[in-house]
Amino acid sequence: MTARESALRALHSIDTQSAYVNAALKQALSVDGMSLADKGLVTEIIYGVVSNKTAVDYIISQFSKVKLKKMSPWVLAILRMGVFQIFYMDKIPHSAACNEAVKLAKKYSHGAGAGFVNGVLRSVARSIEEFSFPKTGDAVKDLSLEYSYPEWMTKKLITEYGAEKCAELYAENRKAHGICVRVNTLKTTPAKLIDILKAEGVECEKVENAENALYLHGKFNAELSAAYRDGLFSLQNISSQMAVEALDPQKNELIIDMCAAPGGKSCAAAERMGNEGKVISFDIFEHKINLIKNAAKRLGISIIDAKVGDSTAICEELAGKADRVLADVPCSGLGVIHKKPDIKWSRKELDIAELCNIQAKILEVAAAYVKDGGVLVYSTCTILPEENRLRIEEFLKNHSEFKKVFEQQILTGYSGESGFYICKMVKEL
Repeated sequence: MTARESALRALHSIDTQSAYVNAALKQALSVDGMSLADKGLVTEIIYGVVSNKTAVDYIISQFSKVKLKKMSPWVLAILRMGVFQIFYMDKIPHSAACNEAVKLAKKYSHGAGAGFVNGVLRSVARSIEEFSFPKTGDAVKDLSLEYSYPEWMTKKLITEYGAEKCAELYAENRKAHGICVRVNTLKTTPAKLIDILKAEGVECEKVENAENALYLHGKFNAELSAAYRDGLFSLQNISSQMAVEALDPQKNELIIDMCAAPGGKSCAAAERMGNEGKVISFDIFEHKINLIKNAAKRLGISIIDAKVGDSTAICEELAGKADRVLADVPCSGLGVIHKKPDIKWSRKELDIAELCNIQAKILEVAAAYVKDGGVLVYSTCTILPEENRLRIEEFLKNHSEFKKVFEQQILTGYSGESGFYICKMVKEL
């Protein structure tokens, strides 16, 4: 099975069976003998087609006399792949995109759609220089079409950041972002890990203004890395690492991580504590507790107590006991669309109010755990003000005992950061 065929089958399952993108991608990459380069191609096509679906469908509609809803799911998926490669993948020759699409059409449309696919894609390729998306003067409609976002989402982001910044965010989300790792200082140092990874053929560099973070360059498969298996590092976005830096856990403290799975922030806290003290890691889903335990075991961490717990309900025995509490709450995820493009289509506007209600409940419980003089950090991987800045403003109106000492809204970054919000508060004595 070729890389493009594997990608096609994944996209078909996403469209016709509502398969999760990450699950479909994992299946697509499991083909025996697939090279690292082909895995990269499959990943880029799947994420790219899903992320740019509105724009790609619009392009197809401009070059096809057949309405999209009249096409077979296989033919539509093949056309989407072809258009995405022609418009958005600079290193793919147009002829290759067309020829490979025709081969797939012969196999998956019983030959009947091959001529149609060939005609549409060659027309697209000939007209690429002259093609442009319509400019109606309505920024919400124009940006939503060109960058493939729901209009409700674009409207919210324009209201908060302005149309120009919204366009920049959307363009940034289309770019490939590098891999960031957190050095396990219980076992090694950033300088030593750089040498170890280079010996494995992985180019990397220290992240500026971050204590224990490295950027990896090029393709990387953690399963093939002995350094990863030996627990010398973890994959963790720099924005997520910054939340733990803000928490600043110390040796022999009691730390509570309210929504901990899969355990990245709990493990980061334990590493910063020198594996001395205690980290209580709650998660509402029992099957995710093993993710936390397995991560801690790989890293050589023994101070994490991972347990099932609903963080909207207080555990009375912990009230007022924690030195520091991290509330990295469930959110809309708009800051990680560059990694999870299906969020665009799975998230609905009505979800936001429900999420805000859950966030408020978790924040109340988190505050109850903090001892006098202790620290509370609230974080999300979204960029919507009602889940971030406005959530904290409401909390502080009702909790005069807490003082905000640090606040940062990170936008999807030019150095690989995910969109993220971090607020650090201290409970006054």
